[in-house]
Amino acid sequence: MDLRSVATNIVSSIETKPTLFRRIWPVLKWLLFALAIAFIGRRAWLLWRDGDVGSVTIHWPWLLAAFGTYGIGWLPSVLYWYRLIHQFGGTTGRWDVAHAFFAGHLGKYIPGKASVLLIRAGMLVERGCRPGVAALTSTYETLTYMGVGLAVGLTLAPVVWRHMVTDLPDVIRPAFERPLAFGVAVVVVCVVLVPGVAKVLGLIARKLTPPVVPAGEVETRQAVPEIEIRASFLLGWSFVFVTAWLAHGLSLGCTLRAVGVEASLSDWLIWTGDVWTASFLGFVAVFTPGGLGVREAALIELLKVQPGISSSQAVAAAVLLRGAWLATEIVVTLGLGWEVRRRRKLQFAMPDPL
Repeated sequence: MDLRSVATNIVSSIETKPTLFRRIWPVLKWLLFALAIAFIGRRAWLLWRDGDVGSVTIHWPWLLAAFGTYGIGWLPSVLYWYRLIHQFGGTTGRWDVAHAFFAGHLGKYIPGKASVLLIRAGMLVERGCRPGVAALTSTYETLTYMGVGLAVGLTLAPVVWRHMVTDLPDVIRPAFERPLAFGVAVVVVCVVLVPGVAKVLGLIARKLTPPVVPAGEVETRQAVPEIEIRASFLLGWSFVFVTAWLAHGLSLGCTLRAVGVEASLSDWLIWTGDVWTASFLGFVAVFTPGGLGVREAALIELLKVQPGISSSQAVAAAVLLRGAWLATEIVVTLGLGWEVRRRRKLQFAMPDPL
């Protein structure tokens, strides 16, 4: 075999690898998902059976409170996305943005992480927002939400993982022994990084979503301002997003009360850290739609080691939290859809001005 044929075979194999991967990945993903669900389901069943099943008593008012606090927790995301869309030149109304946001949330249960972006962009394409702008700003909202969550998770790590201090390496043990100083250090580092992050996000936005100007209108083209994400804007909204994570942590606390746990507001920060950890693991698990199973497994393991929570209550809380959050997304999406349609009918019914 000569050198040319060897090179041809190498190039051919390289060109076919992406195709083979695209063919194999869906099967591999569903296989991993099935294995994960089987393993996690068995683990949850054993914990439920071996725990104190009698300690689980359902209190519906607390479950409704979990429903409400979860929905309220997404208000910062909706408003932030709305502001970003308008900064990027969009004219979409608040109700349309909110409807697309929650409908996109349901898209996470469709295989493929891009489903959320496709749904949101498709719903806003005829409502004053270009698809590219809708997709990019939605991505920015997710990155900001998860980025702030990362900061919150790191800050609360000494609180959430305090029972593991003795097992930690000597290098990081001092941080867990001084949680306040560690938390302040994390906040300071994040504040210092915000201006650089804002510049990078603005640069990407200018490259991917240039303003649309009719051809030949040179004066208009020159007058269009460049897209800019100010550091003060990003920093301010980052602090607002902290309240979103606190609301979702409170939703977990309400769910714990719903399954009979004598939870106290003094554990609010622990709930928030638990929600972040479980949400992050579910987010990075690309083989599970909506982090299904992975998030519940992480939450069960985090809850069952906490004082006053039996393993049965941990399993019940994790399952009910998923149900409450999914129900919130469905109900809010349907309600917003009804309101959007009602407003459109009123708009079309208005007589034209003379």
